[in-house]
Amino acid sequence: MERTATAAIGHPDGVLSDINFGEVFPFVAKPLARDFLARYIGPLLCAQFAGLPRGHPLVLALNPMAFVAGRPYMDLSAYVTIPALGLNLRSFESVDQTKGASIVALAQAGRLRPLPIPLAARLTLFRAYVYLSLRSLVRLLRTQTPVALLKAYRKKADDMRRLMDEPVAEQSSAELLRALDQRFQDEREATNDGLQHLSLAMVLHGALQRLLAGRVTSVLLHDLGQGISNNLTTEVGLDLWDLAQDAKPLAPLFLETGPEQLPARLQATEEGLTWWRSFEQFLARHGHRGEIELDISSPRWREQPRFLLQTIANYLRHPETAPSPHALVAEGRRRRETAAASVRKELPFGLRLLFDWQYRRYVLWMPFREAGKYVGLLWLDYSRKVYRELGQRLVNEGQLQTVDDVFWLGLTELEAWAITKIAEWTPDLLRERRQRWHVWCALQPPPLLIGIESVELRSAPAERAPVTVLHGTPASTGQAEGVARVMTDPQDAELLQGEILVTRYTDPAWTPLFFTASALITEVGGVLSHGAVVAREVGLPAIVGVANATTIIRSGRRLRVNATVGTVELL
Repeated sequence: MERTATAAIGHPDGVLSDINFGEVFPFVAKPLARDFLARYIGPLLCAQFAGLPRGHPLVLALNPMAFVAGRPYMDLSAYVTIPALGLNLRSFESVDQTKGASIVALAQAGRLRPLPIPLAARLTLFRAYVYLSLRSLVRLLRTQTPVALLKAYRKKADDMRRLMDEPVAEQSSAELLRALDQRFQDEREATNDGLQHLSLAMVLHGALQRLLAGRVTSVLLHDLGQGISNNLTTEVGLDLWDLAQDAKPLAPLFLETGPEQLPARLQATEEGLTWWRSFEQFLARHGHRGEIELDISSPRWREQPRFLLQTIANYLRHPETAPSPHALVAEGRRRRETAAASVRKELPFGLRLLFDWQYRRYVLWMPFREAGKYVGLLWLDYSRKVYRELGQRLVNEGQLQTVDDVFWLGLTELEAWAITKIAEWTPDLLRERRQRWHVWCALQPPPLLIGIESVELRSAPAERAPVTVLHGTPASTGQAEGVARVMTDPQDAELLQGEILVTRYTDPAWTPLFFTASALITEVGGVLSHGAVVAREVGLPAIVGVANATTIIRSGRRLRVNATVGTVELL
């Protein structure tokens, strides 16, 4: 924020946005989570888009992470200094239609400019961009590249799961923190280029859109994104569905018992204990996910499985006559293959060859929209394990009251204690940080900050004229009519079959809910946001960018969704 505010003095304003290439940052970061984002996630984003090593001085100088009232933002002035983004501003619209359009408009108006850096540094960035572009082209030419990469991602995930099982108690505190740094700096594995692989998926999506716009119907264009195999996020939902099928003999217990009491009730019977062991295998595989995934201070599924248990209860209510998630994915695959055949018939010979070349690669690269984050979150989960181990040691020394109090410490404070065994904080300081965090949680910063505009207190929404139709961006075509379920906290994950899920955003961890929803409405997102990609794959009608949807729509209100044109009617 300081860099952006300084850049705004005397010339066009700097701009901060809560947009990132995962969705949004919907949380107020505690000190350790803030430092983790600033030290690791910010440089990772910059290095990937700049095509430079993570420790390169330019990467450190252009770290895009910024914080306003504890909320993570992206410094767009730093982002657009990177040629891969500055020369392709429309890529922001793929992530979030509304804010992306605002970013493009700000740039065109001269209010969003690159940071002033020396000419030599700018030349370094352009050389890296040229090399990155050539490397991407080579990747696109070889269809075996994404096949091999997907195997590498799966192997990396297995390696990280084994690492999670390794004990950390025997290593010194300093060694544990040093190992985290070393793992972050190690860029030898192909899976460390996750954002570049994601970018290729976005490029191919945009290329297909441009090639087919005006030549085929929007429905055919949409169907090309259905039923694409090897989406790791979709696999989580399918694995959870299979667990629910195994739990059918236990359905009365699931439906009559609250999620807090359910684990103990299940483990009290032989049948329930057998199922619970299968559930633990699921957690060993996918338990690194969570409802607020980029917040390292938030529990993972393996620690708090409430969301999963509620989702399984939702699945157990699934009518026998309704298609299963496996059937939905299979139907999506059939529709995609049918759509591709129809597109070929409508194109002249030359364009048909170009379409086949792009489409084949599109299908191979789209899984990387999710693969990088899925594997990256395993590393974040391991980091959380290390920090909580250090928190336990501090509790044993009497320096903290609870394990999770470690997240009120700054990373430099934790590192200093690991080396010197001297705590540089006081209980009063930690109490002050907690109080400030609670105050910040009561603030509602805007999604875009220009220059040094202030943050306003959340207040009751102003009186509005009655609204009967809302508009957004079609992300997954189709129509649905049903009762709305407004969900701002995924911990309350009860979603009945056929209800319309209305939320501000969806992290990948929310997608198991898609199999019981009849439609999805979000306030933020774009056609390549996580929710949109998975919704298309399972054939769920979805509209993104519906402003104020969670405040205008109330749970229980009947809605008619037309996700082909992007309208929501309040009935």
